[in-house]
Parts: sequence; C-alpha cells; structure tokens
Amino acid sequence: MTESQDFDYPIKHVSGSDLPSVDYREIIPDNTKEEIHLKDYLEVLLRRKWLIIGILFFTFLSTLIFSLAAEKQYEATGSLEVNQGAQKITKFEDVVTDKLRFEEFVATQASLLKSDTLADLVINRLNLAEHPIIIGKKEKSGRIGLLDRVKTFIKKIIRKQDDNSQDEAAAEALSEAMMQKALLKFFKERLVVTPQRDAMIINIAFTSPDRWLSKDAVNVLMDEFLNWKMDQKIDASEKAREFLMRQIDQAKINLESAEEKQNKFAKQAGIVSMDAKLNSVYRQLEDINTALGVAEADFAKKETIYRQAVKDGPSSLPQVLNSPLINQLKSEYAGLRSEYEKLTETFRDDYPDVKAIRSRMNSIEAQINDESQKIFNSIKYEYEASLGLVKSLDEKFEEKKLQAMDLNERATQYKIMEREVETNKAIYQSLLERAREIESMAGGTSNIQIVDRATLPIFPSTPNVKLNLLLAIVMGLTAGVGGALLMEYFADTITNPDQISDRFQIPILGVIPVEKETTDYPLELAFINNPRAGISEALLTSRVSIQLSVSDAQAKCIAVTSTSPGEGKTTITANLAQTFAGAGEKVVIIDADLRKPRMHKIFPETTIKSNGYGLSNYLAGISNDKLVAKTNIENVFLIRSGPPPPNPVELLASSKFTALIKSLSKTFDRIIVDSPPHQGLADILVISRQVGGIILVSGIGECTREGLRHFKKSMENVRGNVLGCIVNKFNPYQAYGHKYYQYHYQYGPEKPGVKELADA
Repeated sequence: MTESQDFDYPIKHVSGSDLPSVDYREIIPDNTKEEIHLKDYLEVLLRRKWLIIGILFFTFLSTLIFSLAAEKQYEATGSLEVNQGAQKITKFEDVVTDKLRFEEFVATQASLLKSDTLADLVINRLNLAEHPIIIGKKEKSGRIGLLDRVKTFIKKIIRKQDDNSQDEAAAEALSEAMMQKALLKFFKERLVVTPQRDAMIINIAFTSPDRWLSKDAVNVLMDEFLNWKMDQKIDASEKAREFLMRQIDQAKINLESAEEKQNKFAKQAGIVSMDAKLNSVYRQLEDINTALGVAEADFAKKETIYRQAVKDGPSSLPQVLNSPLINQLKSEYAGLRSEYEKLTETFRDDYPDVKAIRSRMNSIEAQINDESQKIFNSIKYEYEASLGLVKSLDEKFEEKKLQAMDLNERATQYKIMEREVETNKAIYQSLLERAREIESMAGGTSNIQIVDRATLPIFPSTPNVKLNLLLAIVMGLTAGVGGALLMEYFADTITNPDQISDRFQIPILGVIPVEKETTDYPLELAFINNPRAGISEALLTSRVSIQLSVSDAQAKCIAVTSTSPGEGKTTITANLAQTFAGAGEKVVIIDADLRKPRMHKIFPETTIKSNGYGLSNYLAGISNDKLVAKTNIENVFLIRSGPPPPNPVELLASSKFTALIKSLSKTFDRIIVDSPPHQGLADILVISRQVGGIILVSGIGECTREGLRHFKKSMENVRGNVLGCIVNKFNPYQAYGHKYYQYHYQYGPEKPGVKELADA
C-alpha cells in the first residue's frame, strides 16, 4: 500500500461477548506517598513571591504610617525597696519565713501600689482633672456633652420621683463620680508595677503623652505610698498600744491577786520560804546530812584500826611502832639485855649486878606494855566515840527528814501558787517590754525605701518605630509565607514535574516549555515549522524517551490523554506525530476524541476534506468509505473522528476498534491515538485496553493532584499500561530547583512569553 493510498476496512459485526469489559477489575491500594521536601516549600515561596512581597509591603507601609501618626508616649520609671518587717503584738515571733511568704509580701505591696485608694490620693495631689491632657481628651471625645446629657436625664428622673429633691446637686455628684472613675481608669491603665524576681525591689512605670506628667506621677505615687504606709504603721501602733495597755492592766491585776493568795497560804502553812538558804528545816537537814557523811567516813576509818588492834594486838599498831617513847624504851631494853647476856656468861642470876639489870629490864618492859595499852585504849575510845556520833547524827537526820517531808507536803499548794505568780509576772513583763517597743517604733524608720526616683524622660517610649518596623517585617513575612502556603494547599495543582514522578511514581518522558505565541504558524505544527524552537527540542527528547524507555510493542500503538481538558494533549499529539515522522517512521493519528474532536482543524489539508465521515461512522458500521487520509506532512496520516456519536464509549469498546488497531499496526510504524481527557469520562479506560500504552499530558498549574491520583487508580484498576507523562506548559525560568530542565532551552528565546499550550 502506497502513502497516497486510502484505506478501506470492512465492517464486521461483533457480539456483546467480544467487547472488552470496562468494569473495574480490582481496587488497587494507593501507594502514592506524598513526601514533602524543603525544596518544595522553597519552590512554592519563589513561585508566589509577589504575593509574599505584596503582603510584606502592605504590612510594612501600614505599620510605618501608624507609627508615624501615633501619639508619642513618654515612660518614666522609679523603684522601691520593700523589707519584710513583721509586727509583733506579743513576744512570740514567727518561726517560718520562707521564700513563699516573701513572694506573697512583695506581691501584696505591688497590689497596694495599684490600689484605687492610693490612685485617688495621687490623682488629687496631681490635680489630674485640670491637666491639659485630660481636658484635651474630653474636648476631643465630646465627653462634656455626654455628661451634660446624663445630668439632664438624671434631673428628669429625680423630678418625676420628688419635685422637692435637689436634682442639681444629685446630677453634680453623679458627674463627679463618673469623672473620678474616668480619671481612675486613665491613671491605672498607664501605671505598671512590676516586682523584680528574687529581689526586694518593685519597679514602677507610668506612661503618658506628657513627659512631666509621667515623671510626677511616679514620684508622687512613691511619696504617697510611703506616707500611706507610715500612717498605717502609726495607726497600727496606736491601736496595738491601746490593746497592750488593756492587757497590761489585766495582767497586773492577775499578778497581784496571785501574790496575795500565795502570801496568805504561806502564813497559814507556816512557810517562810521554800529556798534552802532561808528555810531552817531544809538548812538543818542539809547540815546534818553533811555532818553524818563526814562522821560515817571517820567511823569507818577508826573501826578498821580498832579491829586490827583487837585482832593482832597493840604491838602491831602503827601508833605503837612509831611512838618515840616506846622506841626509846625498846632501845634501853636492848642495851640492858646485851649487858645482861654478857654478865650471865660469867655470873649467876643471883649476882647483884645481874639482878639489878634484870630488874631494870622488867621495869622497862612494863613501861612499854603500859604505853602500848594506853595507845590501844585511846583507839578504842575514839572508835566508841565515833560510833556514838554516827548514831546520834543518824537519829537527828531521820528527825529532820520527817520534818522536811512534812514541809514538802504542806508546800505543794504553795509551789503551784508560786508558779502561777511567776507566769503572771512573765506575761506582765513581756507586755511592758512590747509596749515600750511599740512606743519606740512609732517614730522609727519605714521598711519601704525609695531606691530610684523617676527622671524626666527625653525620648518617647512608644511608638518605637524601629521595633515596629522590625516586627512588621517579621509579621509580614510570616503572613506572606502563610498565605502562600495556604493558597498552595487549596490550589492542589501540580507545579513541579518532580511531584509527578516522586509522589505518583509516573515516569517523566519529557518536559515541554511554554512557547511564545506567534502568527507565523500554529503551535500544533511547531515542530515542522521551527525544529530549533524550545518546544521542538523538548518534543525530540520526549520521542527518544518513549523509544528507549519502553519496548517496541508497547510504543507502537500509544494513546495520549490528560486528566482534564485544556492541558494540551491534542497539541502534544500532533507535534509528537511530526517528530516520529521526521525520524522516518510512518505515523497515523487516530482522533478518538469523539466528544470534542480537533485534529481535522489542525490538518485541514488532507485527501479527505470533510469531517462528515470518520472513526465514529466506521465503528458504527454506517459506511465503508475511505478512512485513512494523508496529510500535507510527509509520513503523517490521519483518521478523523467523524460526527460526534451519542454512545462513544460503546463504539470505542467494540471489537471493530480492536480490529482497526491490528490492521493499522501492519501498515504503519507508529499509531498515536488522541484520546479524550480522563476527568469524568470512561473513554480512556476503554482505549487503554486497545493500545500498547498510555502517555499522560499534564499541564503545569492545571493538572491537580487529586485528578492525577484518580487517573492512576483508574489505570491500575483496569490494568492500563501508563508509559509515562509529558509535562506541558513548564516555565524553567520561574521554577526553583529545575535548572537541569533549562539546559535544553538555553539556545531558545531569552524568556518565554506567557502564552501556554492549550486546546482550543
């Protein structure tokens, strides 16, 4: 068959069993995990940079205008030192002073500084009602007129209730009360009291449009607070003194009564004193006890000596052995005995000299025995005297002991009364001491001191233009980034080719850039008219990707579709056919978009001039006229769609369409089916079972993630073979992180126009 030959295909009737099923076979789980990377966020921010810049500029400009137009406020600051001083009404003091109590004390002082009572004192001293700021605010806000209306209304009510009442005075009083309340609110709104952490310092700040007022307000507040606390201290001291004086009088009466009862009982019981130094019974008992102890010790010693003398005899006594007289007598006796022994050696015992010596020796021996007996008798007498003394003292001790025990029994009640007297005396002395302390403290120093007085503020504290502008930049960037991300979230469109491959695992076969609109040729014929254009280079890349990424059987017959209308599938189909034809392949285009065909407008110069006959006629079996027409482009043939049928899905699902594909595959090298978009239509589901593979065309900024997800699920459920995706309408100069896409277009136009590839 020659290239100029038309093709006739007989109509073959098929039964319903021959039609392929269009029902979903099995629900396949969605494995498209959308992983978010930092570069995705950066791309969103760069793509919506004008929105961020606009929000930032608006925030910055409005803040600048507000800061410059805002009323200047001056802040004056001062500080107080507060010491925790416990007021003691009795002698008993607190034993717990912990950090919590200290914090409570400082917080209490801070609350007192913000109290209405102190604020009223400061307002009256500053005469704030007549201050120019307050007068200017009233005139500016029209409050005088409001007060007048309130007065008039109150007067009417009072007149209705009592015609004789003083309505003028009542209205004036109400007006003063409202004015005082307004001044109080004005003052407290501008007062800031801040206790320092872990310190006994309280910082006071006041802000107003008048720097002098700010300074005076802080200083007067501190002065009035000190005076107020001093007055409270003096008043508390006076009340405490009055209370203590009453307590002292009562304690004095109780003490006198207790002493009187004690003295009366002492007289009745015969008690002079319970002190041993003043009471004779206790003193005598103590003296006898001491003497008895000494006597018993002496008796024990003498008893030992006496018993030894009785046992061993007087001669063994130390007094006898150490007596000088006895030792002298013993010495004389020893000399006489020596002389006696010498004489007895010569003479007899009756010799006169021997008798004389013998008589003398007996006399000395008698003297020695007599002296020893005297010493023994002396020891015996001392022993007996000591024994008698011990017995006597013991009897006296028992006698005095009984008297002391009797005295103790009678003195028990006396001691109870004595303790009561001592207790009343201690209370009385404590109250007197506390009264003297209160009198001395009444004129003492305060536990609150001024650390720093407020100085005149030179520069305004607000508005802080630099800080406001810095915050405006931060807030503007935050709002801009948030707005960009929010718009991106709701947009749900594909803005990055990587989203298709990374999130949906659909291979990218090519990326077609946006192309400037030209009047020289339509974009559908861009490849044949300008092979060096960016779109032409991208189409060549897509053709090579199709040839290399899939097998020849899958790529021989392919269908081109999109998820939604307007993404440029027809334009891509026409140009893709031209690229295959330029490579020497014989290509036929089947316009299977039976709902909205457009191929007959792209290739009007064919051998078949009218779209009155085409694919729909053939599939419906209406005519067997020539179906394939040759275009004015070499190796490119076209099968027109024909008139739109009422049942395109049934026609495309027929076996006649399958037979047509098989017949064309024997004659042509490449069959490209221009299919309807997937959104809401089942046509592509049917066509996917008739062709070797599906090529998806996704327009950047137009294809949605939801549509792409639904398309992939549908293809998986019908076992459709998705070869890949050709990304259309991509602007490489605006997309972040895709500089590698720009390589193919660096020799093209300097910057593409905004005209996108789209279906008519």
